[in-house]
Amino acid sequence: MKGYFRLVLTSGLLLPVLPGIPPLAQGQSKSAAPVTPADYLRWRTELKNWGRWGANDERGTSNLITPAKVLSATKLVKTGQVVSLAHAVPQVADDEVPAAGVFHRTTNAISDTNTTDNYQVSYHGLAVSHMDSFCHFFLDGTLYNGYKVAETITPETGCKKDSIMAWKDGIVTRAVLYDMPQLKGVDSIEPGTPITRADLEAWEKKSGVKAGPGDVILLYIGRWKLRAAKGPQAGIVAGYFPDVIPWIKERDVAFIGHDFNIDWSPRPGWGEAEGIPRNPVHQAVLNWMGVNIIENLDLEQLAETARRLKRYEFMLTFAPIPVVGGTGSPINPLAVF
Repeated sequence: MKGYFRLVLTSGLLLPVLPGIPPLAQGQSKSAAPVTPADYLRWRTELKNWGRWGANDERGTSNLITPAKVLSATKLVKTGQVVSLAHAVPQVADDEVPAAGVFHRTTNAISDTNTTDNYQVSYHGLAVSHMDSFCHFFLDGTLYNGYKVAETITPETGCKKDSIMAWKDGIVTRAVLYDMPQLKGVDSIEPGTPITRADLEAWEKKSGVKAGPGDVILLYIGRWKLRAAKGPQAGIVAGYFPDVIPWIKERDVAFIGHDFNIDWSPRPGWGEAEGIPRNPVHQAVLNWMGVNIIENLDLEQLAETARRLKRYEFMLTFAPIPVVGGTGSPINPLAVF
């Protein structure tokens, strides 16, 4: 399997067109060949986890969050400090928030003793902190673990398989923060920057911690800090480069998280390649490997706390709204130090 664990180690093929990217990123080597779309297409078969936990599985690598794993995560709690990782829901549309992504809260009749309200939002996209379910993405008419879209998803029922209900009991596990601005000595990572396997491994060497089976990866780029300073930027994301896909498989993590959309965008050399989906990392983790996603997280306070305590591993807990047939759910993850 080691043959496809290759890194994007030179920038000659892809990176010169991106602003602010040095010719050779930290942790990279000049000798290894860069990952290509052809590698990605091969991985579709080589990296599948279908059937690994049985023909009826709908949880993927979340199966690795065993009772023993939960107990080990609780031992990371030392100070009792709790940090929310959810950003306030968007109230107005902008370049990152389409009209459907605005969170509408409607206050109903106000009586002499109480009131109620209704909520409405389309939470997938670049704005609302949320988790996906595996039925959110599919390939060639097939969901994770081989379920057929035609037999599984209807407008009336939603997703009969691979829905958000697989996580209704919630998640309690170890999380690891990957602090890219601290690694690179900047306040935030420039939009459009690909975060490579070499970057993640360089951070592990610097911090002394790394993700393993059943863990949650939290990739911090300083998205909300940059947005506050420069405003929203449509479709320009510092996110995971496709060469992290074999690394995710190797580590057996349960979730990959980010303070933006997980996929690097735009993708020169990849966006126009034949057979490569619009969101290649989404497709790889949700469909092939059964690794889930939490994104649009607000990791600013988390990064400040981790730096101050010099602790980049901690207990993380969150749960979806248990919507039968749902493709995902807004969430408010809590890091506990």
